[in-house]
Amino acid sequence: MNCKTIYKAAVVVVFIATVASAQRVETLVASLNASGGISVDSEGFIYVADFGNLLSTATGTTVYKVSSNGNYSVFANGLLGASGNDFDSQGNLFQSSIALNKVSKITSGGVVSNFATTQIFSPVGLVVGAGDTVYVTNCTPSPARITKITPDGVTSVFVSDSLLWCPNGLTMDDAGNLYTCNFSDGKVIKITPAGAVSELATIPGNNNGHLTFANGRLYVVARCANQIYEVTLAGEVSLLAGSGIRGNADGPALEATFSLPNGITASSTGDTLYVNDDKFLGGDCINTQLNPVAVRMIILTPTGVDAPDESRIENFELKQNYPNPFNPETTIRYALPQNMHLSIKIFDNSGRELRTLVNTIQPAGANAVVWDGRDDAGNIAASGIYFYRLQSETAVQTRKMLLVR
Repeated sequence: MNCKTIYKAAVVVVFIATVASAQRVETLVASLNASGGISVDSEGFIYVADFGNLLSTATGTTVYKVSSNGNYSVFANGLLGASGNDFDSQGNLFQSSIALNKVSKITSGGVVSNFATTQIFSPVGLVVGAGDTVYVTNCTPSPARITKITPDGVTSVFVSDSLLWCPNGLTMDDAGNLYTCNFSDGKVIKITPAGAVSELATIPGNNNGHLTFANGRLYVVARCANQIYEVTLAGEVSLLAGSGIRGNADGPALEATFSLPNGITASSTGDTLYVNDDKFLGGDCINTQLNPVAVRMIILTPTGVDAPDESRIENFELKQNYPNPFNPETTIRYALPQNMHLSIKIFDNSGRELRTLVNTIQPAGANAVVWDGRDDAGNIAASGIYFYRLQSETAVQTRKMLLVR
């Protein structure tokens, strides 16, 4: 074994250990009456709105400002049913108030003023796009709509469509496409800048909270499922955090628990997600007390640890397996720029090799292989986190997946 081979093996082992240990959930604020949307400003402060204590009344009036060490203070008052929010280029926070049917503008000093009320009904999700244009969802039965607001406060209906059924969160990708998630049926909907509406994905639980765009993908709150999902812009869905058991336990992302999470946003660097979830563990998904909440952090796996840099040179792509979580089998897809010899292997959470799926020359273009959840000896693998690694002579990529028996 030469030095280059030893180095590559070490890189792979270190990467697998890093993935398993680094992606964690931690509590930033243990208790706060702030059940609405979340945003982050340019300095890294987190702003958490208070929707109120019940879905049916929406009486929350406050937005809180939270520092990176968990200290918080009142940022603004005078709202009612405060939900989605986002910042413009000037540092103003735009805040929806579902019970007032309006969007408010809040200066960096916390001064609140009316921004828009016409063509707005039951506003929830909000995002600020190019030129400081504001978009806000109207959480009404299908066909619901998304309202567009100019920087001068002039409103118009951007889209109205039968796919929109109480659209909740709202976010925007780098190309200006909007994404919203329905509170009433779990669907994630894409809206192009031209106003074309299509279904991107469906999230388990049939009751989405908010969503955010970061790291080239969407992070979506599955409120009733007590989980957070990752959705690629191609619509591939995978579980990011939450065992599905209702609770507030920190720990490794897939073992941690959430209780009816709602708001979500990403740090400016994209390495941390902030989520608020219910501290009250009684009641059901709809008829329950919303406050107080905990503000939680999902610390994402650092990027650039393993050979992504090398793989960008070779330009192959290892995609997220689907379905994920899975039982009994899952499909692993990958794309190659040219014919090449490569291997695809499965490892368990301790880094032990379980299965070799591919070890031969593969053709250029799109390829796929199925893992049946067994090791090389044919033994059935237990429930847990597994890693699949694609390795060629010059590059390595690794992803994780969850097997649930």
